[in-house]
Amino acid sequence: MSNISLFVSMDILDNGPGSAVLTGPSRVVDVDFSKPDPLVWLINCERRHSSQLNQRKGYYCMPYCRSIAEVNEYIRSGQCVVLKVQPSAARSLKDADRLANCTKVKARAKLLKQFEERDKRFTAIRPLVCLTDTNFPRRISEAMEDDSLAHQIDERAKELGHASSTLRNWMNRFWSGGCQKNALLAGYDRCGNPGQAKKQSKKLGRSPRLYKTNHWTTRGYPLSELDKKLLGHGFSLITKERTPRDAYLLTSASHWAHHEITPTGEVRATLFSKEHRPSFDQFMRWGCKLANKTAWELIIGDTKWRQQQKTTGRSERDTVIAIGQQSFFDGTSTDVYLVSFRNRLHKLPPLTRLILKETLTGMIYGVYCGWERPSPKTAQLAILHGALKDKSAWARRFGVEIDKDAIPGLLARNHVADNGELKAEINTEAEQQFGFGIAYTPARRGDPKGSVETEHKRMHAHLDHRLPGTTHGKPRSRGEAHPAADALWNYAEYMRELIQWIVKHNTVEEVPDLAPDDMLLSTPRIAPTRKNIYQWLERKGLNVSINVDYEALRAFTLPDVEAVIAKNGIRLIGSVHGRKMRLFRLRYTSQELAQTGILRQVKLTGKDILTRVKMDPNDLSQAWLPTRTGMIRVIHSVRDQSIIKNLTLDEWVSYCEEQAVLNDLSAADREQHRADTILRQSAITESAKADVKSALATLQKKPSRAALVSNLELNRKHEIELLRMQDREHEPAINDEETSIEIPATPDAADDAMAAFWRNNK
Repeated sequence: MSNISLFVSMDILDNGPGSAVLTGPSRVVDVDFSKPDPLVWLINCERRHSSQLNQRKGYYCMPYCRSIAEVNEYIRSGQCVVLKVQPSAARSLKDADRLANCTKVKARAKLLKQFEERDKRFTAIRPLVCLTDTNFPRRISEAMEDDSLAHQIDERAKELGHASSTLRNWMNRFWSGGCQKNALLAGYDRCGNPGQAKKQSKKLGRSPRLYKTNHWTTRGYPLSELDKKLLGHGFSLITKERTPRDAYLLTSASHWAHHEITPTGEVRATLFSKEHRPSFDQFMRWGCKLANKTAWELIIGDTKWRQQQKTTGRSERDTVIAIGQQSFFDGTSTDVYLVSFRNRLHKLPPLTRLILKETLTGMIYGVYCGWERPSPKTAQLAILHGALKDKSAWARRFGVEIDKDAIPGLLARNHVADNGELKAEINTEAEQQFGFGIAYTPARRGDPKGSVETEHKRMHAHLDHRLPGTTHGKPRSRGEAHPAADALWNYAEYMRELIQWIVKHNTVEEVPDLAPDDMLLSTPRIAPTRKNIYQWLERKGLNVSINVDYEALRAFTLPDVEAVIAKNGIRLIGSVHGRKMRLFRLRYTSQELAQTGILRQVKLTGKDILTRVKMDPNDLSQAWLPTRTGMIRVIHSVRDQSIIKNLTLDEWVSYCEEQAVLNDLSAADREQHRADTILRQSAITESAKADVKSALATLQKKPSRAALVSNLELNRKHEIELLRMQDREHEPAINDEETSIEIPATPDAADDAMAAFWRNNK
């Protein structure tokens, strides 16, 4: 039983708690059972220096042996333990792998030099530690029992020109490192008391060229501890606006310069000569070291630095396994100035674009694009659009015919968004009512939803920034032409291109990295587009999106618009130059609305009813009236639908404001025309009154009012006859060949009575 060891070769043993049976961690380099009392050969691992506690001992001692029974007893009693030591990465990797990890040429050259030194050391001790003409290590027990080993070491050292102690140290390091050649690597990375700055009595590093050519009297400026702190403080002045070179010069002008106060009170700094002040390299080295940040980190800021450096080692799709489990939501500006549909000289600012992107397949399934500022309402419009199953009618508004499956409809169970449009109480209420969730990313962190952020960049690069009137995502500089001057496209034309871009993204682009393995290996081949991947997963039953009542979601999410119920339908109310008024031509009605009897009630009472309707501000063709029995859909009743479908509510209000201004400007002309009419009519009236007065003056007796109106029918006939006579007088002359027709006058009793009346009144 005592001959069975509780350890194996290359194990590392150490003292147990409160024990000192070993001198420290020791490696088992050989186990010899050939002796009557089996032995175990141990060698010390790295040891701390006896006097320099922050350094390691450079020399390795020779192996020593102990009885296996003794060591077993130490292990059983807990005086000795077997350590579970992780192998060193530097000793385990291949040379090619370590070289491949070198990102800089200088680091690669240093590593190659270390490999060369290691190989020379191994070549020196190879005849001593390996079997003849092989790289297979000798047994330690055999080497230690070889009486000629000391002589062989001396002969080999003399042959190579080394000290015998050097070869012994290399041999012991080789054995202590587990008989690995990499154990002979020089520990240059641990030289110089790591972690502690070396005190400078002269400038460190290579000598400057000016010193070598005798232009400088010194090698440069040695740094004191105070100098290093000053450089660290100056290094922290680096910002996006202040370059490292500017920060260095500013620091030098503050601490290593002669200062002079001018008569105007300004301080002028004259820098010391370069050999008497820190160099830019010293500034960058010690500034970075003391500030614990790189210059690039200071320039881009902590947030972007974390985004560039931090990684979870996995993809954003690793957290989902089914369609509709999660989607990304984000918004941006379109970076394109547009023009009005009514007048291309009327320029409009860039749109707000919000998109929803399904996580697993990358399908864009929801979008809002309008002039409303980003808000919880616009975010809900994007979610509502995403839940619409058939978007072909929506696309047809802008002249694009799409398949029903080109832009699918779904309501994801979770939406990942930033702390923007979706972070509001109304959206929290929507979560509770319809069962979807919203997860918010940390502030100023776009990397947790990098997929949708990248999609915005693609849309900008391949669509927005290629259109006339684009801002290219940059603010206008002073003196630069305003991009709105080049704007040519209107809202409908832009939406047409945006829809085609989304359709291309969903149905044309192939993304084999997102496709399941079974789909890629299927026969016949299925193109790995996002649409095909979506349909494949849906056929496999991997669609966990929420089944929602679209009408209920629409009633909840569509914004309210003020309106009034009139006898002929619903009229929208808008603010025109700060005054609420009916927007002309925007009248909505439907048979279902008429059947409610509310229009008949308004007609009977003569009083309009104030209300609110639900509608998309970017779609004026329809609206919904909430009632106790549900939502009533009303459609626009104007005959000219082509104008309404291409305008948004904001554009129509703007048009109404323009018409109001034009109406105000033409008010003076209308008043002038009315004044002229009134004056003309008044003159005719006064002239007629004078004629009546003159006619009455010729009569002996003023006729009664009854007499004046008693012969209206007779007067009508006489007037007709008079007009006929005037017409005959003004008729053009008739040729001789034409036969004239004479119409004899027919005696009338009324004419005789009228003539008698005038004779009696003379």
